[in-house]
Amino acid sequence: MKQLPLAGVRVADLSMMWAGPYATRILAEMGAEVLKIESPRAWDNIRTLVPQENAPEPWNSAFYFNDYNRDKKSVTLDLAQARGREVFLDLIRHCDVLIENYRADVMENLGLTYDVVTQYRPDLVMVSMAGFGKTGPERDYVGFGPIIEQMAGLASKTGFPEDGIPMKTGISYGDPVAGIAAVGAVVLGLIQRRKTGRGTWVDLAQRETMAAQIGEAFVAASLRGEDPVRRGNRSARWAPQGVYRCAGTEQWLAVSVRSDTEWDALAGVIGAAELAGLPLDQRRARHDELDARIEAWTAAQDPQDAMEALQAAGVPAGRVLDTLAIHDDKHLTARGYWVDLPHPKSPPWRQPSTSWRMLEANPQLRRHAPLFGEHTREVLSSLLGLTATDLAALESAQVIADAPINPTVG
Repeated sequence: MKQLPLAGVRVADLSMMWAGPYATRILAEMGAEVLKIESPRAWDNIRTLVPQENAPEPWNSAFYFNDYNRDKKSVTLDLAQARGREVFLDLIRHCDVLIENYRADVMENLGLTYDVVTQYRPDLVMVSMAGFGKTGPERDYVGFGPIIEQMAGLASKTGFPEDGIPMKTGISYGDPVAGIAAVGAVVLGLIQRRKTGRGTWVDLAQRETMAAQIGEAFVAASLRGEDPVRRGNRSARWAPQGVYRCAGTEQWLAVSVRSDTEWDALAGVIGAAELAGLPLDQRRARHDELDARIEAWTAAQDPQDAMEALQAAGVPAGRVLDTLAIHDDKHLTARGYWVDLPHPKSPPWRQPSTSWRMLEANPQLRRHAPLFGEHTREVLSSLLGLTATDLAALESAQVIADAPINPTVG
């Protein structure tokens, strides 16, 4: 296998939860050596979020953590202690990238601002991912994914028109969006460093990366003065469009009719030939009636069969895939997307492989998510030359640890 694009790059990862760890997971997949640094007293909370039942070490076995943190090394350091901070700054001398998604004031409170860390590594690429950025009146707010969605305006576009109540997406959509943006920021910083020899500091506000995802709504508001409209699953242009219940538990089919020809084909498939020929304006006016007629047909259909029947007739239709269907998807299986990555503290489970495929250096998952502090001694001795005596002193002072101090679950 040829060399992965980020081979030789070392990343100090202070990020937690989802957005930052998602970014560093991608960096690790692309060949970077990612050192996930956690305090024995303030570890990544996602280690114990939705833990396995009766797990003796819940901080090592949570599925969320194991998904977002594979291919990384775990180093424990209490940065609130002077000795922990000293070790961290010595470690920064050996790192190319520092990434963190703390609240905006945390790095300042720890005495680890960009001005400080670059005294130890002048060409460091540092990416800060505070929810609202490092400046502005809201800089000190805490921003998790659901909060970012609402503060970015996304909630103004989601929900059904009948009650007008905004809804969050089913998952914290802002987190992976910010994570991917952070990957781009890291790589751009490394490119700039290669060209100029200088490092950089990127202030990446998660709220702003999320807001950029609803550009059409901003254009409508700024150019035409339009208020946000919640349409549910319907379209402003086409009709009928919706998501329709199918046979089985929570099985659904998405359908979108874009032309008179597609409508006539749909009417034929569902046995509603008397509705063929309805123009767009009438389809819009009778949308509720048409939805009921379509669902009367889909409710008796397997979603896969219904999708294939409509697609064969030239009607845009797609099965709404739940997580079980995704895991059994024939196409993803044929492409080797699902991978078994054994973990010493978890039962076998399929994980998604990297989404970035490269013909010359196709990345493969190499290592399960690290156990808490699994690589602390290896990293601190090999990079910093700390002796067994040094490490024992750090452990005695609880600067490093092999398990969280006073762990909680949830």
